[in-house]
Amino acid sequence: MAIGGSFVSYEKSTFILFQSLLKPNAYIVTQGPTEETVTDFWRMVWQEKASCIVMLTKTFDFIRVMCVQYWPASRELEEIYGGIHIHVVNEEELANFHIRTFRLYKNDENGSLLEERTILQFHYTQWHSHSCPFTNALLEFRRRVRAVVGHVIRSNEAGPMVVHCKYFCGFTQSFISSDGGGRSGVYLSVDANMELAEEEDKFDVFGYLKKLRQSRKGLVDNIDQYKFIYDTLEEHVLCGNSWFPVSELSQRLKQKSQKNPITKINDYQREYMLICKQTPRFTIGDCAGGHRGDNRKKNRDVLIVPPDNFRPYLTSFQGNSFTDYINAVFVDQQFPAFWPEGRASKKYGPVFTIDHISHNHYPSIRTWVFRINKKIVSLTELMAGVKAPPKTVQLFQLTCWPMGHKVPTSTNSLVELMNMVERWRQRTEYGPVCVVSPDGRSRCGIYCAANACIEQVVQHGEVDVFQAVRTVRRHRPQLTENLTEYKYCYDVVLHYVLHYLQKDLEEMKAKKQNQN
Repeated sequence: MAIGGSFVSYEKSTFILFQSLLKPNAYIVTQGPTEETVTDFWRMVWQEKASCIVMLTKTFDFIRVMCVQYWPASRELEEIYGGIHIHVVNEEELANFHIRTFRLYKNDENGSLLEERTILQFHYTQWHSHSCPFTNALLEFRRRVRAVVGHVIRSNEAGPMVVHCKYFCGFTQSFISSDGGGRSGVYLSVDANMELAEEEDKFDVFGYLKKLRQSRKGLVDNIDQYKFIYDTLEEHVLCGNSWFPVSELSQRLKQKSQKNPITKINDYQREYMLICKQTPRFTIGDCAGGHRGDNRKKNRDVLIVPPDNFRPYLTSFQGNSFTDYINAVFVDQQFPAFWPEGRASKKYGPVFTIDHISHNHYPSIRTWVFRINKKIVSLTELMAGVKAPPKTVQLFQLTCWPMGHKVPTSTNSLVELMNMVERWRQRTEYGPVCVVSPDGRSRCGIYCAANACIEQVVQHGEVDVFQAVRTVRRHRPQLTENLTEYKYCYDVVLHYVLHYLQKDLEEMKAKKQNQN
């Protein structure tokens, strides 16, 4: 079997054609475009009639430029490269990747439309340098790619899939790349082997990668990336497809309640056992910040400490007695409220003052709007010209979840709370939501997982509670800590679908029509 190996060069760039395990010339692997090669990149996409673009790097990583943005910055703009007009038709932002729809067209000498095409770009944004992404996130990314362009690829209606990473991964025949080129090799290996498994029920990781590297040495260039390929394929085998269409929700929930006559457990139990088995285990070293002597008093429970790689770091300089550490379990209902209980302003430490703006109380839900004022007290910030404009936040409190109850007494109130939070976020800058519970683990998992599921229902018409719970447990394994909470996530999604979905879809449709 011959795997690509033919280098096709433009004036300033090079790409390589590779075949999958079933199809010749299935992929084009290239470097991320630079300022000098972006025109050649689009010439290649047009000439080879690419089926889609898979981008595996950010444009910026801290202060480093990883890849130039080779598409217009907004839908109102248009760019032209080598006579090819590029226009962004649509952009969908998801947790780990973006999906952009580009309209490409050429005009003749008189300015009349000569030819136009539509191509999708799948941009994975959570693959950090010198690391591997989460296996389930990459599988979901690959599923989205295949769901959109899979039938086109299989029918040979379009050309190869363009896969690229960083521009400095050095696509010359003599250069051994950094992990930039390795990412492309990882994706090709996962995609090609999953395609082989679907057709012939087998994998050939070693054989395929060996042939890839005969043409490009930097494709999968370390043991961690090689192991990640196997881990991803293993997860695919163990977990399978856990999503299903919203239209099948009621039927699926009935099936999940039925016990398997052989194993004597139902699907809820089977799924939750699998989640527990695959939940990461963090060591004390992973959570070193929370175990430092000056931070221990901030932990309500020594077993619930966030890993350093995923916790928020406090950057406000308040003196030597303050650290950058905070744990999500800092608040407990046994202590006074952490917000001003009256209308008067309240000061918290030497830096922050909280102003009460308004409040509203509904059945089972209370809300407050506060303004956070930050005082610049450090000489460092003053000399640097740091400004601290006030920030407005809204606090939502669910009151129908008594202590000792594993789930709320009103599912409708929890769903309404989520809707209220979403409406507030639409009015503001869509920053992250801080979710607080008595111990930082119970209750939070239900809110985060169910909210993610509802977003998936609205955007894609799909339900996947299994992967939603797995995702929220990546950084805090204690979330969704029992089977009752896991099953309740399904109940929340069902309630939303039955009582809210149609109304929300109609509102979204009306909003889009007004924008157009």
